[in-house]
Amino acid sequence: MLVLDSGTQKDWQKAAKQESSAAQRQDNLLKEIWSNSITVKDDAGFDVSNLLAQMGKPMASADVQRKLKLVCPSLDFLPSKADPSKVGIYLWKDMKQDTGGFKKERIFLFGMESGFMPEFSVLHKTKKQIANPELFGKDVPTREVDWLNVDTFAAETRGWRTVLLRLLHLRIISESDVETHFGWLPSRESEKWSTQTR
Repeated sequence: MLVLDSGTQKDWQKAAKQESSAAQRQDNLLKEIWSNSITVKDDAGFDVSNLLAQMGKPMASADVQRKLKLVCPSLDFLPSKADPSKVGIYLWKDMKQDTGGFKKERIFLFGMESGFMPEFSVLHKTKKQIANPELFGKDVPTREVDWLNVDTFAAETRGWRTVLLRLLHLRIISESDVETHFGWLPSRESEKWSTQTR
């Protein structure tokens, strides 16, 4: 006859919970390392944090805005009050009112640079310290944490092709609009452009 040993079951449940918790911590750490590393990955061999590598065919923000207004007159551009180096991109949209009518409202989409814009976004890196994932699951305790230094995203100088990609994904502009006003093919090879415009 089998008898339940509640003490042994509690010990087993406690050990299983600790193992699950350790596995979850290690999984979270590996995801964080991957997430931080992927944001600054090279684009077709070009360093995304190097301004000269990302410059391509630079354009003045005013030229980008003018061309986008030709494509979509409902777009509006306002300088940022918090950061004069940025411009907000807005869309005028008819919004239904509670009274039953419609009213035009300005909807914020995203920001872009207000001066000269590189063709491709420049991702500025910083170093982040993350605990070494190889330490998890070790039987020998250690007080010293072995840190890994990984490159991670710090800030972005948005390129005009990134602006086009975001507007394409929002279906505000079309591929033919890009082809007509900006040229579809980038000035250099770009994996990001080719994969995100498929």
